[in-house]
Amino acid sequence: MPFMDAVTADLFRAAADNAGLAGAVLFVMTLLEALLVVGLLIPILGVMLGAGALVAQGVLHPVEAILWCSAGAAVGDFISYLMGRGLGGRRAARLLFAGKRRLLARAKLLTRRHGILAIAAARYLGPARPFIPILAGMSRSGGWSFQLANVLSAPLWVISLLAPGYLAARNLQLFGSNPALASGVALAVVLAIGLAVLGLKRGWRVRPV
Repeated sequence: MPFMDAVTADLFRAAADNAGLAGAVLFVMTLLEALLVVGLLIPILGVMLGAGALVAQGVLHPVEAILWCSAGAAVGDFISYLMGRGLGGRRAARLLFAGKRRLLARAKLLTRRHGILAIAAARYLGPARPFIPILAGMSRSGGWSFQLANVLSAPLWVISLLAPGYLAARNLQLFGSNPALASGVALAVVLAIGLAVLGLKRGWRVRPV
């Protein structure tokens, strides 16, 4: 969304000279991205690219950026999990997931079968991402096991999205003077993302329950 992209850009410009504000912005953005409905408004790729640029510029230490983003993502998923537990079998939940009983059963099956890998893979599902912790909460999946997977997978997700922004900012001059190199790197990134998405889709296919 152009409006949110502009807001995000303004926030990062304001945070460029303030490490504390930069950390708070990353925490809030990654938290909101994990929530149902609200997450659709957050341009998470732009946020992570901006975070990588802040690290490259020396505004934040890499560990600080990873910790702020990971904390936001983990807290957001924890809130979604609690929402799921609160919904439980109530009418609101039935309306929210009308006709999606198999989705609920599959989410529980995937969590049991793949553990942390299922939670980690869910982080790359875009708009469907907030549904996984909500479904886990509704299905009464083990709270401690879910939170362990949530906390451990958050830094992996953050690093995978933060690295491109960091590398781009660090090598901006080299890319600008060598268009062929820039095109090659862009193509490699697109291919890597495509292969990753394909692998996730295959991994999430389970037998009907």
